[in-house]
Amino acid sequence: MNGALEPGAVFAGYRIERLLGTGGMGQVYLARDRDLPRPVALKLLNPMAGDEREVRARFLREADMVARLAHPNIVAVYARGEEQNRLWMAMQYIEGTDVAAVLCDGPVRPDHAVRITEETARALDHAHTAGILHRDVKPANILLAWGEHQRVYLSDFGIAKALDRSDGLTRTGELYASFHYAAPEYFGMRSDIDRRADVYSLGCTLHYLLTGRLPYPATTTGALINAHLNAPVPQPSEADPRVPRSFDVVIAKAMAKNPYDRFTSCGELALAARRALTRPTVTMPATLPVPPVTQTAAASPVRGPRGRRGRVLTALAAAVALAIFGTAAWLTGISRTGTTGSDGPPAPPANTKAAAEQAACAYSALVGTYDYADPAGWEQQVQAGATGQWKGQAETVLPMARVLISSDPERSKVEEATCTATMSANDTRAEVQVQLTTLNAEPGATETPRELSVSTVMELVEGRWLCSVFNAPFMPG
Repeated sequence: MNGALEPGAVFAGYRIERLLGTGGMGQVYLARDRDLPRPVALKLLNPMAGDEREVRARFLREADMVARLAHPNIVAVYARGEEQNRLWMAMQYIEGTDVAAVLCDGPVRPDHAVRITEETARALDHAHTAGILHRDVKPANILLAWGEHQRVYLSDFGIAKALDRSDGLTRTGELYASFHYAAPEYFGMRSDIDRRADVYSLGCTLHYLLTGRLPYPATTTGALINAHLNAPVPQPSEADPRVPRSFDVVIAKAMAKNPYDRFTSCGELALAARRALTRPTVTMPATLPVPPVTQTAAASPVRGPRGRRGRVLTALAAAVALAIFGTAAWLTGISRTGTTGSDGPPAPPANTKAAAEQAACAYSALVGTYDYADPAGWEQQVQAGATGQWKGQAETVLPMARVLISSDPERSKVEEATCTATMSANDTRAEVQVQLTTLNAEPGATETPRELSVSTVMELVEGRWLCSVFNAPFMPG
C-alpha cells in the first residue's frame, strides 16, 4: 500500500477531492474542511516516515509552532493530528501556482522578482522572530495566488525546525534543505546554523528569479555540495546581461560562504534588492563579516586601513540616509556594552521629570547601541520603545540603518549619557535633549571620544515613557 487516497475518501473528517502534489515525506490533497465550508490543503506524512518516533514528534511539534505564525504571507495551519497511523496537517489552500512553475517559462522581470523576494522576506523574518527556521526556502515553496496582485505565500513550514535545534539531518539521513538552495553550513553540520541560512536560500531564489538559472547548476550531488562550499558566488548580470549589475553585489552578500558576511535578516536582503532595482547605478559598499557572539571587537578581522576611503564611505552613508529620511536622522553604529542598560531600563523614579529624563537616556542609549550579534533583536527593542511619529519612521529607517551600520568597520560604544527634559503642563510629554559621549575605533585601534547630540520627545503611554520623536543627525569625523 502506497498510502494514496482516492477522491471521495474521508480522512480524519476531511473529504478528499484530489491530489495536489507528492513529496519525499508524503502527499498533499485538496479536501473539504470538516467543520467550515472552505477548502483545505491536507498534508499526510508517509506511513514509513511516520513509524520513526523522532520524525513523528518533530512533525507534531513543528505543526504546533507553525500554527502560531499568523502572517499574511505565510500559509496558515488549521489543525494537525494522527489518523490510521498517519500524521496529518490541515493548511490554508492557496488557489494559484508556485514560483517554480512560473520559472519554467524563464526568468521574471526584475521588479516582479524583487516583489516576490520582499513578501517572502516578510514571512521569513516573522518566523525567525518566533524562533523558527524554514530550512527549505526555494521557488517550489513560494506560492502565488491567482488575482490581480498575486499575493505571495511561503509554504511547507511542516518540515521547518526550531532555532534551538541545529542538526540538519533526520535519522534517515534526509537533508531538510533542498541542495540547490542550501547554505554551505548545512553541509559542514555546523552547530551555529541560524536565520542567515534562510538568507542564503532566499539569495539563491532571487538569483533564479532574475536569471531563470540555478546559481550552481551542477549535475551531481558531490559537485553541487562542492560548489556551495567553494565555487565563486555567481553574478546574475553574467548569466543574463539584461539584469542590472547592481544585483551582483546583492547576490554576493546574500550568498556569501561565511554566514557572518551575509545580510543579517531576509528583510535586509529584500531592502538591498529594492535599492538595486530603483538605483541600478549605485552599488553597495563591501562589508566586514559580522563577528560571532563570542568574538570581541578587538579580535574582529580587519580588511585594511580605513583611511580616506572609509571616511568618505561614512559620509556618503550619512548623506544618503539624511536625504531619504530627513530629520529622522542617521543612527550611529555603537556596540553593546554592559553600562547601557542591556537588561532593560530600571524602574522610573517617582519624580516625573527625572523619570522622563531617565527613559530618554535609556532609550537613546538603546538606539545608539547597535547589537552586531543580534541586529533583529535590537530592531525589535527599538520598535518596542517607540510610539507616534517615530514608530512609523523607524519601520523605514531601521532596516536601512542595519545595512549601512554593518558596512562600516568603525565600532563605537556609549561612554556616558546625560539628559535634560522640558515637561508639558500635564507632565505626560517631555522634550528631552540627550548628550551622548561615545568611544570610537576600528578593531585594534586606539579609541577616540566623540560627542553626539540627540533630541527626543517622550510621551507617557499607559504608565511607560515611549519615544515619539527621535532626531540624531550624524556628524562624520
